[in-house]
This record gives sequence, C-alpha cells and structure tokens, in this order.
Amino acid sequence: MKPEQPNPFAIRRQRVARKMQEQGVSILLLEDAEHLRDPSVRYLSGHPQDALLFLRSDGHSLLVPWDVPVANLHAQVEEILPYNQFDRQLPQAVVGVLKHWGINPSESFNMELGGQEPYVTVVELEQSLKKEFPNGDLICRKEGVSSYIEECRQIKSEEELTFLEKAAGITNEVLHSLEKLLSEERPIPETEVALFIEIEARKRGAEGTSFQTIAAGPNRSFAIHAYPTFGSGLFKDPATPGLSILDFGIFYQGYTSDVTLTLACGTLTERRRFLIDLVEEGYQKALSLCKPGMASWEIAEAVQAVFSRHSLSMPHSLGHGIGLAVHERPFFRLKKNGGAVLTPGMVVTIEPGLYEEGTGGVRLENDILITETGHRVLTEAKILYG
Repeated sequence: MKPEQPNPFAIRRQRVARKMQEQGVSILLLEDAEHLRDPSVRYLSGHPQDALLFLRSDGHSLLVPWDVPVANLHAQVEEILPYNQFDRQLPQAVVGVLKHWGINPSESFNMELGGQEPYVTVVELEQSLKKEFPNGDLICRKEGVSSYIEECRQIKSEEELTFLEKAAGITNEVLHSLEKLLSEERPIPETEVALFIEIEARKRGAEGTSFQTIAAGPNRSFAIHAYPTFGSGLFKDPATPGLSILDFGIFYQGYTSDVTLTLACGTLTERRRFLIDLVEEGYQKALSLCKPGMASWEIAEAVQAVFSRHSLSMPHSLGHGIGLAVHERPFFRLKKNGGAVLTPGMVVTIEPGLYEEGTGGVRLENDILITETGHRVLTEAKILYG
C-alpha cells in the first residue's frame, strides 16, 4: 500500500501560517473575484476562481466560494461555507465566518486583508468588523503576508513545473500549427488567427487562453498591446509587406504560458530588417544571462544597453515571472521594483520588443525555466517569415 501523499495546499498554508505567527497576524483574508483576481487563493486552496479564503495562524482554512459544486470538486480546505449564506457580501461574510469560528466579540485579534481592495471596500469592511468585534483590527499593508505568498510563488514545486511544462508543450503544438497556417499564401484575418489558437489549445486539453490573444496586423503592430486585441483586419496580407505581432498564452491546470511571435511578410525594408536583428540580439543577450545568481534588473539593463547603442529604448519590461498568473514576480525592469535574483525553479518570460509607427513592431517572447546550471527554454516562439 502506497503511503498517502502530502497535500501540497496544506503544506503551503502551514508555511504561510508560520509567517503569520512571526508577524503577529491572527487571520488572513484573500479574495479572488471578477473585480480583483488573486491567484494566491488557488495557490493555497486549489479552488480555481471566485471565492474568499480565510486562513488562521494555526493553519486552519475556510473557503467561501460563489460556486459550491466547483469548490467541492477542486478545493482542498478544512471548511467550505457558501457565499450565498452571506448574501454574497464581503462584510457579512467576514462577520459570519468569525462567528462561525466562535470568536468572542470581546476578543482581541487582527485580520490582514490581502490583495488590492478598493479604499471604499476597506472602510466598509472595517466599520462592519468594529460593530460586531470592537477589539478586532483590520490590517492593510503592501509588504504583508500576501506579499510573502507572492514571493513563495516565485519558486515552483515539482508539481507546478509539471503543469507549466505541459502548458508549454501545448503551446508549442499550437505554435507549430500556427506556422503551417501562416505559411499559406492567402490573406489571413486577425480573427482567424486568434480563434484558431483558442480552438487548437482546447483540443489539446488546455483550459483556454490565459489572456485575450493579441493578433495585430502590419497596420497595428506598432502598438505594444494593440486595441482591440484582434479585429476584422488582416494579420497577413501577401499583397502588403509588413510586420505582424501575435501574443498569446494558454492555461493548463491553472498554470500559464506566454509567448509572442512576429511575422515578417513580404520583402523587408532595411529598417524592418534592422529592428528584427536588434530584437533577436537583445533576446540572445538575455538568454545568455539567465542563470542562478543573476539579478533580473541587471539582465534588463544589459538588454537595454544593446538598444541604447542605436538610440532606441524598449517601452516595456524585458519579462516577468509566470505561474498561476500571467504576470507575477520576478519582473525584469530597469529598477529593482518587483525584481529578484534568479533562483532554480523560477519560470520567467524574456520578451524584448521595439515598435515604430510606419515601420511596425517586433517582439519575441519565450518561457524560460531557471535550472541549477543555467536555464531551459520551454517554448518555441520565433520570428516567422512569409
């Protein structure tokens, strides 16, 4: 008989509970909702979305989901109470859970509120808390326990890496199918490309795309994130040379990929060829530095130095971590804000890009696993020519 496998969510919660004890936090409240997505709820409970998660400093957890059948299927927590029981109102849920736990109205405790709740919500919640529990304090801070959870999420477990590599594998299959589609000598609309990705990803077991696919044809690729993300125009037009950008990711078991390819169609102008070569040089420079012990901001600065030689500047960060969120720590910015020293188990994107009105945009993005000896490129996006 095989020994029972430890529950990864319970292990994570115990780790967080120890941090709560160190910081003197009695209760942690995390909210994942349509207006405020917090992947840490899934990280600590297994529940995919739309729920409140309460965690006590002794490690005991209680989930308040919008969808109880989904919670019964996915969540691995000690207790589940339906949000309907509290009229789906955050203040009522907080008071209701505290009463459910038998906390005495005169007892002193504090509750840390994670995420980025709006000020009005915090005020309303504090008023409701004080009315029922006059000695209960609400804590809202930038570098609190929720920030510690984000730090923990940077280093992926073996199970998480399995999910991320599966997401990358599906992404690569979609990329190969896209390459065949984009090699066809015919006009190809942006809508066809974006919907093709959605269909092909779900056929291969993905939960869906992890953000709205950006498919920007030659007339729109000068924007970093074109708006709308895709439309009725052409992504590829054999009669019109130019540069097109395709940025997409897929979800598998909650974990994401994130890639960008550039399609260079027709005879390239000297300027377009120059931008492609420079972005590829920056990409290779970044890859050569992706190894344990390197600071993410130092890699960003090295790539910017490549562009600065030609009086050009990249108008976005060089990359970011991926996991349960498309954008999470560490960030590859020129400043240390959100950055980190690379450590084995991190999965990050490298995505240098340059953009010019009249010329178009070039971006190349792949997902990179930091290993003990360096790195491994998980995805296979590239510059395509057609």
